[in-house]
Amino acid sequence: MKKCIALIFFFGLFTFSSIAQKIEIIARDKALSDILIELRDKYNYQFSYNTELLSSYRISINKSFQDKEKAISHLLKKFPLNYEISSNVYLIYPEKKVIQYRVLGQILDKESLEPLPFSHITINDHPMATDELGNFSFTSTSDSTFRILASHLGYFIHDTIVGYNTSHQLLLTAASTDLEEITVTDKIVQTFIKESNQAGNLKINHKIAGFLPTNNDNSVFELLRLQPGILAAGEQKDYLIIWGSYEGESQVLFDDITLWGLKNFYEDIGAVNPLVVKNIEVLKGGFDTRYGDRVGGIVHITGKDGSKIKPTLNVALNNITASGSYEQPIGNKSSLLFAFRHTYYNLFKDEQIRYATSNVNTDVINDRMPDFIDFDVAPNYRFRDANLKFSTKWDNGDQLNISLMAGEDRYSYDITNDLLSSARRHIFEGSYQNGGSLKYSKVWNNGNSSSLSVSRSELDRNTTEQTLIKRVQLNEINVRRDDRSYNNIQEYKAKLQNRFVLNEDQIIEAGLHYSQNIVDLQEDSLGINILHMDSRLNKVGGYFQNILNVSNGLTIKAGFQANYPINLKKLYWEPRISVSLKVSDEISFNGAWGLYKQFISKSSVLSRTGKYRYIWVGADEENIPVLESIHNVIGGSYHKNGFTFSVEAYHKRTDGHTRYYRWRNQGNISSGKSKSLGLDFFVKKDFGEHTFWVSYTLSKTNENFDYFRPEGRYIRALHDQRHEIKTAGLLALKPFYLSANYIYGSGFPVYARGNIIAEPNYNRLDAALIYKFSHKKIKSEIGILLHNVLNKDNLTYESFERIPLSQINSISVYTETVPSSVRLYFKITI
Repeated sequence: MKKCIALIFFFGLFTFSSIAQKIEIIARDKALSDILIELRDKYNYQFSYNTELLSSYRISINKSFQDKEKAISHLLKKFPLNYEISSNVYLIYPEKKVIQYRVLGQILDKESLEPLPFSHITINDHPMATDELGNFSFTSTSDSTFRILASHLGYFIHDTIVGYNTSHQLLLTAASTDLEEITVTDKIVQTFIKESNQAGNLKINHKIAGFLPTNNDNSVFELLRLQPGILAAGEQKDYLIIWGSYEGESQVLFDDITLWGLKNFYEDIGAVNPLVVKNIEVLKGGFDTRYGDRVGGIVHITGKDGSKIKPTLNVALNNITASGSYEQPIGNKSSLLFAFRHTYYNLFKDEQIRYATSNVNTDVINDRMPDFIDFDVAPNYRFRDANLKFSTKWDNGDQLNISLMAGEDRYSYDITNDLLSSARRHIFEGSYQNGGSLKYSKVWNNGNSSSLSVSRSELDRNTTEQTLIKRVQLNEINVRRDDRSYNNIQEYKAKLQNRFVLNEDQIIEAGLHYSQNIVDLQEDSLGINILHMDSRLNKVGGYFQNILNVSNGLTIKAGFQANYPINLKKLYWEPRISVSLKVSDEISFNGAWGLYKQFISKSSVLSRTGKYRYIWVGADEENIPVLESIHNVIGGSYHKNGFTFSVEAYHKRTDGHTRYYRWRNQGNISSGKSKSLGLDFFVKKDFGEHTFWVSYTLSKTNENFDYFRPEGRYIRALHDQRHEIKTAGLLALKPFYLSANYIYGSGFPVYARGNIIAEPNYNRLDAALIYKFSHKKIKSEIGILLHNVLNKDNLTYESFERIPLSQINSISVYTETVPSSVRLYFKITI
């Protein structure tokens, strides 16, 4: 019995030893095929392989392995070989080499060689967009030839087939070019406005403004206000209200320079010279992680580089201003552009204006007050600005852009009245803005791209408000009010951006940024300083996002932005995601969600008389919180045969608004929040070279501040408007062009003692007749612009002001918008 037990134990030990036997391989500079033969004989392997191929690989090894598969995996890992196991047979075969085919290129204007930013291209049925310099790259493992469809707003579509591993310049022809001077084989043209398949994204070709009844000096902002979701009623003078955003919550960038805003009274002069504008991209909300620092919308304006082919001179004259630009090529790769504008005629005339007096004590004169009081208004206005830009490109494709700008705007007026007493009201506002940017861009040999930019911008704004009352009987002058303010804001930015094309279905974008904002605010009343705020905000951060083409037509873009304000000592995360689905060439859908934060903002200041004004402040998380907003956007569009229909819905919740107000002779800071939601509809139809479109916005913006009673009550925001309709049309009867646009707004709430007392609507019809002609190489145009044809008495959004006349009497003043007027202009291009 003991012998049987010992025999069983010995047999089990032998079996276990056999199962757990290690695979030992010892070889010195031996052919891989020979090593496999030894393994077959010693460890009962079964192989199938190409002896000639494996004999070319030699190996030295002295190592033990726990099982057969680990041994084979180790032997093959250094060589371009793979294996499979089938019925205990190791099938060894050469690894398939993946060949990547890459195409690089840039989209340019054919006449000037200007890069065309954010152009749309389709490469082998894969849609994408170029960068700010018109660069693109695409990698494929299946195709070595590429069919490219390139388009840009206002240009003919370019259709071509190119090879791989080469860089291509695709030259697009502008649709406004005289067709008899060029050869056009494909007359399909991208029109002036395109709803991108990215949520909240809108691309505008500024060239269309030359055909619409927009004033030459303000055509950029007038064209923007004709777009759905951008408020037109109220004619805001130096900022944009986009999807319910408050003043200072949307940003306008010109060549990466932040435009803080220059007043353009009566909409005659805008902060951007139209002669230097090349491309406009509008991000109404739900934008990706490359953009930050604002909880509203972003308008990204790209300036011209200047012609690299021939010197070009543009001169434009109208009733008010003289403007011009000159483009000078420097060699074959560089160019210099200079532009200016200057008022040579006072924008406003001295005039007598009648104001309603329903809120004046009616027992002042003979127990009766007339229905109107006449005021003598003497305004004075001056505007001037200049732009300078240098661009150069090296043979390897690297590009350098240096852009400088400066502008000055001075406005003042005096109001006098002799009815009750000799009252004089003096208002002055002066703004000076300057900025510059330097951007170096590089496209690497593997198709990836990088850019490094630095920029600076500054705004100085001075205001004076005086009210003087002369008592005739007592022969004395009483200074009732003498308020002066100085607000300066500076911004310094540095940004590194990278774009990595991993394959035809995946792109990674990442970057780092640094910014410094300096805000200085001083306010004096009757010679006494009542407020002085000096804040600095230094911030470092970065962004990352992954663009993934999940399948044909479905693209997901997900990422985050992270910011660390040094003075707040806190990291702020902003996750974002967007989805776009192209069902067919005609139908597409999109959606986006994102968290957005803003560290410098405009706080509203509510005066005792009920007037609002706005000042720049920096967040400290004590008195001034960081603005935070959540965007939800969804939309869809249909395009076919010159017909476009699109709809977008948005919902935004913003927290961190601040408002200064006085209560019981003490200054207070109130914190608030708002809710905005709305629908944008857009319909456009092209009939040959004629274009007509209509847009409708249904929106609602409510706000709550902690001083509202009862607590938690939401009321309509000052810029809340329920309905807005915009229509426009262009008839191209060459060489004549007829155009018109009409805007209707249902009106903003006008408050008095916390109650809405009025909601005046907005109506405005503009029209234009333009005649274009040329002689040899000189192109000219003459135009007549008719503003407010119906002469409607509209009110501006920031129009309300109350002028005190005595202890118990005051006058409510509402500033009218653009009156019925005629503008004549002449433009010549050499």
